[in-house]
Amino acid sequence: MMKKTTINDIAKAAGVSKTTVSRYLNQKYANMSETTKNKIEATIAKLHYQPNRNAQSLKTNQSYLLGVSVADISNPYTPRLLKGINDYLQSTRYQIMIMDADNSVQLEQANIQKLLRDEIDGLLLQPLNNQAKNYEQLIASGLPTIQVDRYLETSNWSAIVSDNFKKAAEVGALIQAHHYQHVIVLTNSIQYISSRKNRLSGLKAALQTSNINIQVLNVDQEQDWQTILVTAAQQDQKTVIYALNGSLLWETIRTLRSAEIDFPTDVGLLGYDDSGLADLITPGITSIMQNPHQIGKLAACKLVKLIDNPKKTKTEKTEIPTSLIERASL
Repeated sequence: MMKKTTINDIAKAAGVSKTTVSRYLNQKYANMSETTKNKIEATIAKLHYQPNRNAQSLKTNQSYLLGVSVADISNPYTPRLLKGINDYLQSTRYQIMIMDADNSVQLEQANIQKLLRDEIDGLLLQPLNNQAKNYEQLIASGLPTIQVDRYLETSNWSAIVSDNFKKAAEVGALIQAHHYQHVIVLTNSIQYISSRKNRLSGLKAALQTSNINIQVLNVDQEQDWQTILVTAAQQDQKTVIYALNGSLLWETIRTLRSAEIDFPTDVGLLGYDDSGLADLITPGITSIMQNPHQIGKLAACKLVKLIDNPKKTKTEKTEIPTSLIERASL
């Protein structure tokens, strides 16, 4: 049986002390030269050394595990968010446990309880509800938590989100510039999701002094929403459809084409393009491009800093800019 490589082996091969190797593994680089760091790194790679995470946890009283609770892992937005998180954490000691709430508040709560039992060091949370009462156990635990994409109405947790209100106001200005008379807002349930609320309220704020009519179509409440959408799109008004997420944008395209409703000839169309494909169809879709990779990367960075320095990290909401790209669908 091959002997497992130890810290002593690394120290001997690199020509440094065991203490120096230990400091390197724990990312305590103060007073450590770049030459020494590079030598230890090269020796670890050469000897295929893998630190024992359980042993490290006993010494530092940390698990080096971070939880990531996402609303729906099948959403095109989510893989890019997770990629950003993982890209940042590759340079740290932390590993992640990903939990999919599958858009179920009950499952989300069960997932959070499991993560707490597993003694994670921190949590990246894409909340399914904006009410703090739904996260009482998590709040009471004092676990370092950063919100991504969405946020609670009241909490002591920082949040990294898109500039939804601002971009929705730009959408409203664009709709006015194209002289539309009627806007159909296509959305999932909106009451408890901050991102959806901001995407609607920004539009309303931009159009409040206009004569443009806003019709909100909730696909979670209307079982036959496709028929309602087609009927509304065929009204004798210049109409535009605004889909509040990427999945709904593509469902809308499928519905319109099945009903032989053309855009922009019969109806205008725009929405969030979380899969980056809106320019690959004809005509190209006017869309809002988010940056979930940047959101994930910054959120992971802030969570690690919060774990390391809980008293020095202030609570704040950071908005990551999005891009409104106009194409031929309006």
